[in-house]
Amino acid sequence: MNKMSKKEQNVTEKPEKVLTKYDLKMQRREEEKKRAKREKLIGNITGVVIVAAVFCLVASFPIRTYLTLNGTYIKVGNESVNKVEFDYQYNLTKNNYISQNGYYLSMFGLDLSGDISGQMYSDTLTWQDYFEQLTVESIAKNKALRDQAGEAGFTYDTADDYQKFLDSVKEGAKEAGITEKEFVRQCYGELATIDRIRDYVKDDLFVSAFYQKVAEEKLPTEEEINTYYDKNPDQYDSVDYILSTVSAVLPTEPTELADPVEEGSETGEDETYTPSQAEIDKAMEDAFYEAQTVLEKIDTEGELKENMKYSSMITVVRDWAFDGDRKAGDTACLENTTGRCYYVVKFVKRYRDETTTRDARIVLTADGNAQAILDEWKSGEATEATFAEIADKYNDSAVTSVEGGLYEGLLASGVPTGMDTWLFEEGRKAGDTTVIPPATEEDEMSYVVYFVGEGDPEWKISIRDTLQSEALTEYLSEISKAYEVSDSKGNLKYLEIQASESAAKEASESAAAESEESSAE
Repeated sequence: MNKMSKKEQNVTEKPEKVLTKYDLKMQRREEEKKRAKREKLIGNITGVVIVAAVFCLVASFPIRTYLTLNGTYIKVGNESVNKVEFDYQYNLTKNNYISQNGYYLSMFGLDLSGDISGQMYSDTLTWQDYFEQLTVESIAKNKALRDQAGEAGFTYDTADDYQKFLDSVKEGAKEAGITEKEFVRQCYGELATIDRIRDYVKDDLFVSAFYQKVAEEKLPTEEEINTYYDKNPDQYDSVDYILSTVSAVLPTEPTELADPVEEGSETGEDETYTPSQAEIDKAMEDAFYEAQTVLEKIDTEGELKENMKYSSMITVVRDWAFDGDRKAGDTACLENTTGRCYYVVKFVKRYRDETTTRDARIVLTADGNAQAILDEWKSGEATEATFAEIADKYNDSAVTSVEGGLYEGLLASGVPTGMDTWLFEEGRKAGDTTVIPPATEEDEMSYVVYFVGEGDPEWKISIRDTLQSEALTEYLSEISKAYEVSDSKGNLKYLEIQASESAAKEASESAAAESEESSAE
């Protein structure tokens, strides 16, 4: 019996509690945690290419059930993929995509509570088509990685990881208030049972371990990092400059430069006046002269902008500041025709920010027990290893999945208020600990922090990640070329759409070529 039905039963026994804003907030938080835990379980099985679930009807006759479970649904490369395996991988892919992009999906109009087979991802593909396409790509890459691991003689015992998976299923079912059998079915497809998906889970765990090994091998050298920087300095350098903005003052009612008013036209009293181009030009001219005056006192009245990165700057200012010939003391009045203003700027310096990042182990808690957690750690051996154990014990998997609570490459701009000051405080040393309380009354999280040490500068971490990602993408693309999908039963609609679009494109190109030949004759 779920919580709602219990509440409905008790309505006649005692007055229902009036829900406050806090009650509603906590209720939403609990619901979100349960959903996140379920998706976390689905998404954590493999660190390679992950996916989610499609609804199907179980055949009523034994022979049809057998064929559904063991027959070929699609083929990837030379291997047959049955419906159970496809649904399992579809669930992993879909939920991983949602967990990574969920914040933006609503902006695209996707209603995750509705039927995604009727919601359009593009002009021709539904979201289900798109997730099925991602699923096939995931299956191809996983099978290619598995074969690569075999050729390399790679071995990995998945026993411990698989037991953690089983424990997670048990915990997830308990949290959801359903049986483990139902939980697995909801997470991995209508046909899924622990026995049926066992080999697929173990294969993914094995492939994930091999992929991590490959990822480590693809880390760039210091020489490669420095070479990449030398070719792309604008992406990683910082600039300091002084800025003042002078906006054009546009008229709010007609002036002598206004466009002529046609006879018979009327303007409503509440209608906002739209200046003529001549009025706009005059306002911009006045703004320019004012900008010239501001330029004379830019040092005292302008705002100092420090450590500004190329990607975060206004285009016209960015292009000026990152010009290769720019030098200290240069000034300018830069016009912004769209924004109808002038930027008065003075260049200070350009440099590569060598400020080191920070590595820390962090426990996140909203239960008001942060100090108690720290005291528990202090009462033991009080080492980094025991703090990692404490982090795994208290960190809610629905909030963070970071093993041992270890966060590397932290920036002052990327951590909660209070933690930034503490982490980057002069004299901070490895082994220091603290409790960071919520920054405001609206915040819920407190943080127990163990300082590990300094990391590499942000620019170096960024280049390392870029080069590693490029190398891995190229590697996966190369090894999975031979693993093409074949769908003789027409189960994948997106393949039909792609074939139709390809045929239409060829026909259009052929017609265009014939037309050119006719014109030439």
